[in-house]
Amino acid sequence: MFDYIDNTEKLTALLARLDKAEWITLDTEFIREKTYYPRLCLIQIASEDTLACIDPLAISDLKPFLDWLKQPHRLKVLHAAWQDMEIFHHLGNGTVPTPLFDTQVAAAVLGMGDQMGYARLVEALLGLSLDKSQSRTDWSRRPLTRAQLEYAIDDVRHLRDAYKLLREQLETLGRTKWLEKPFQKLADPATYTVDPQTVWERVKGLQVLKPQQLAILRELAAWREQRALLKDIPRRWILSDEILLDMARMQPDSPAGLRQIRGLSDEQIERGASEWLACIARGLAVPKSECPQLPRRRKLDASMSVIADVLTALLNQVANEHGISAQMIATRQQLEKMLEEGRTTLSDDWRGALVNDVFTAVLTGKAAIRVRDQQVVVEG
Repeated sequence: MFDYIDNTEKLTALLARLDKAEWITLDTEFIREKTYYPRLCLIQIASEDTLACIDPLAISDLKPFLDWLKQPHRLKVLHAAWQDMEIFHHLGNGTVPTPLFDTQVAAAVLGMGDQMGYARLVEALLGLSLDKSQSRTDWSRRPLTRAQLEYAIDDVRHLRDAYKLLREQLETLGRTKWLEKPFQKLADPATYTVDPQTVWERVKGLQVLKPQQLAILRELAAWREQRALLKDIPRRWILSDEILLDMARMQPDSPAGLRQIRGLSDEQIERGASEWLACIARGLAVPKSECPQLPRRRKLDASMSVIADVLTALLNQVANEHGISAQMIATRQQLEKMLEEGRTTLSDDWRGALVNDVFTAVLTGKAAIRVRDQQVVVEG
């Protein structure tokens, strides 16, 4: 059984009932096909003895709930928390609930698989197969059926038992501290803050552009992002990535030039030409020395490639010792990038905690690698 919370009085009563909980499980259902920001449609919440679906479309003021979520003495347990936190960041005017526990991250550090889905987690830990029949639900439609609500509440119902099992395994293996860095990042509002000046880096196909063209793309992408934010519509509804790339590549300087770009209508050009041409002019005015540069990967020379092989062997050994897939710690490409940048450490999260010391010792000559009893051993 679960409660359906669709007015302020029920919400107040629910929060009072949950107030002594040391931890809760939390999930959301949302749609974002027609908006820039996700539109929150349902909130699922559970404690040890309470299950509830909160209807944000029926409750005019969610501020009491959002304030309650921010209380620091209560742990919020989610699976794949990033998108849920993005929603709360937007609704909370740039703040997010803390502290957090992400069961997807916890599963990764326990060697269960990177980016593990909720259904797979529940099956692996609890032996349950979840109903997937409502996965295509339009959560904005009302009323929601009983089947839809049961499907939704399962996302927090079974998360309670999964969380307890994960926590127990983490404590047994001494890996609880491995989660500190990734959880700190999830709890940092900056993680969910969009900088219009950097969104150009996510435009698909930009690798074909030269630095001056990238400067133009940066201006155009920032304009598009600001317009999408203002109108709360998907950025692709403003201009597609393909059109941005064509503008940056062709560098038109008049409405007539814009008409040579495939996919732009006369109506669009009439509305947007002056702003697009201003973006292009600003990009062209950027000195060459200040234009964006894409990182150029170079092939490692023979000696550095051998060093990458050594690190790969060390990585595999560490992964075997901890019962984790080596690919979950680092890929060959990540190792090569580390060497290209002259670093001796991989990262500052749990992955780095596993290999940074041994990598640094070997790369600085303070330790040597030997093979003993068919095992790679680091001495020194």
